[in-house]
Amino acid sequence: MPQAFNIEGTPLELLDVGELALIHSNYRPMDTWLLDQLFPNRPLFTRDDVPLAELSAEHDLAPLVSPQQPGKPFDTTQSGEVRHVKPAYYKPKNQVSPADTFEISLLERLRTAGIISTGNQQLSLQEQMVISQIAVMKRNHDAIDNSVLMMAIDLLKNGKYVLHSDDYEYNLVDYRRDASLTYTPLTKWNEAGAKPVLDIRTMLERQLAADGGEAKKAIMSGLVWAALWNNEEFKKEFITPYAGISVPVTPSFGVKESATLKGTFDGIEFWVYDATYRNKGQVKRFIPKDYFSLISDTNGSVAHCKIKNMLANGVAQQYFDRQWYCEDPSGIMLMTESAPLVVPSNKNGVVGGTGFITL
Repeated sequence: MPQAFNIEGTPLELLDVGELALIHSNYRPMDTWLLDQLFPNRPLFTRDDVPLAELSAEHDLAPLVSPQQPGKPFDTTQSGEVRHVKPAYYKPKNQVSPADTFEISLLERLRTAGIISTGNQQLSLQEQMVISQIAVMKRNHDAIDNSVLMMAIDLLKNGKYVLHSDDYEYNLVDYRRDASLTYTPLTKWNEAGAKPVLDIRTMLERQLAADGGEAKKAIMSGLVWAALWNNEEFKKEFITPYAGISVPVTPSFGVKESATLKGTFDGIEFWVYDATYRNKGQVKRFIPKDYFSLISDTNGSVAHCKIKNMLANGVAQQYFDRQWYCEDPSGIMLMTESAPLVVPSNKNGVVGGTGFITL
């Protein structure tokens, strides 16, 4: 159902937030490779914080009782340390104004759906406002998605991240990753005498010693992969023995921004990740050029807590969208609220760091 506004006696019908969400979900979705790979779970909590104990990767053990005693349920409240972490709270709000720039694919989708008129006639003011609505909602949702992605990147690199939100200026979320899991090789992998195979074995041993589990993936920059690929020790261990049989490498030029699987070595998938983002006019990398890590934790979560808006009735969801007419500043405002938190299932599930090559 359209949402009607009365602007100084003139009726204006725009899409309601439900219709906007449907259109937004099919309009240029973001690349969520890292979140999908390492944080696939999406739990919801109808509360103001995230109980980390409920997101642990511990295995249940059947409770031991006497045969004469009644059965006992699993105890989900007891833990050596139960921490409750307050999520970020985002409320991006932007004004809807008539759009003067249009994308052909979006126009065709809206015309096919019957939302705007067909033909080549000039768009009406109402239709321009509808297109602006879609752009504003996309901007709001993307801003939240980008913030969640930056949480995940910082957690991958450091085992902690800093939250900046409307509720507070600074909040450090530190999952207390074991200090031994921050690793830098003694000899850079693009220097003479480098021993990357020995370094990787050392990293695997440290991860197991810290109860971090067995590595499933390795994530690195393209430059680190190039140094690894050109290393004679690595070739002798993983390439030469398979010559003429089945080399465990996916051939490529190695120049891509999207995540690229290079091969599987000793059961570990080696991924190159050179994605970038633009912030305040500058292009930045998600992971540094000299970064390498081994990852066992691929079962993390992006949790969402209760929306603190009376109209939401205490619901927990990824986005809560709302639009209204505002007198000052005069215009239609569209706001999106979200309370996300990125949580690992094993705080020691990553070993690695920077300094693997000389830049």
